[in-house]
Amino acid sequence: MAKELNPIDTEEEDRADPLNPAEDTPSELAETTHAEFLAIYTDASANLRYAKTQQWRSVLYFSVGAALVTGYGEWTHWQDKELSRLLLFMVWVFSVASAALIVSLQWWQAAENAKITYVTSKWSSFSTAARKRKSKLMSDIQRYGILIAMILYLEFATIAVTRIFLLKL
Repeated sequence: MAKELNPIDTEEEDRADPLNPAEDTPSELAETTHAEFLAIYTDASANLRYAKTQQWRSVLYFSVGAALVTGYGEWTHWQDKELSRLLLFMVWVFSVASAALIVSLQWWQAAENAKITYVTSKWSSFSTAARKRKSKLMSDIQRYGILIAMILYLEFATIAVTRIFLLKL
């Protein structure tokens, strides 16, 4: 017999609410399957953290590169036109590559989230209720809002470097 979650709960409350189960329904998975699912969950969580870290690092590395190009150009007054054009071209290439990398990492995160959702759906009712506390829609809005902000930052920084370069011609 499962133990009640909260002794303060009254019998009149609607227990059909999946976010507030009266009793914990244990997972029906075999111990070996549960261990495999836990390994998949742990691996997917580590992959998510890695992908998020790489997204922010790509923005950081691009920012440092763009600042160095701009600093070098300002220091030399953009006198070597060929080198300046090459550096500006490289800023644009790395900007597009960074944006593509960020989007690619976002797709990977979506795949890892799908794995986590599947694995945790097979766990106990309390675990499932805890995971469903945050709206998928809100998570998607936050995730894609940050993605859009990162891409806009990359492109606006690229445009700023380009404007600085064009003003010096």
